[in-house]
Amino acid sequence: MKVWTNSMKGEDKIIAHVDDMIYKCNPKASEIDSVVWSLNQNIPPTQNMFAIPVSYIQEIRWQEGNKYLQVFFRGSEEHLIVLDDSRRKEMYDYFRNTIPDFFNTTDYYTKIEAAKKPLIALGVLAALFLPTLYMAAKMEATGGMEAFSTRGIFTVILALAALGTIKVVLIFGSLLAITGVSIVRKMKQPPVIHRLIKTIKKPVVN
Repeated sequence: MKVWTNSMKGEDKIIAHVDDMIYKCNPKASEIDSVVWSLNQNIPPTQNMFAIPVSYIQEIRWQEGNKYLQVFFRGSEEHLIVLDDSRRKEMYDYFRNTIPDFFNTTDYYTKIEAAKKPLIALGVLAALFLPTLYMAAKMEATGGMEAFSTRGIFTVILALAALGTIKVVLIFGSLLAITGVSIVRKMKQPPVIHRLIKTIKKPVVN
């Protein structure tokens, strides 16, 4: 049994492991002490409470830097929000050492893996920017849409090109800058993800 209380705004006020249940509770400040006492007496609260049977849990995940632990169970996900870094690590270590039939693994991501999504976005933006800018310049030079195709993605490109070269540069320049900043940030701190994964028991064959 373990009960944690948290006092910072935005985090779950009480998180507890009692028998085969994990509870998170957000009672009023005046009720916290009585809820903690009830949990210590193995009496679960009836209000402002969310309970997950340990037997339902497939995975508990802690990504360093995130302000919560993720609990995956039966196709759903719940966050245990704890803003203090050392408290989150304490909770994860407790679950790792206490809950049976789970094994611990840690995933270390490279800088490229960490920035994979914004890098893809950067490639897509670049691929759209050049033809859009070309069409915008062509339309300004000719004063019309000429015989450009209006099928599929070209409809979007033409709509953007119709805004003119200056607006096209401003729009794509802003998006490319935002994406670039995202890439730099993600490469600076590649995620480290700790995972408690439920062991799949093989059926005993007689």
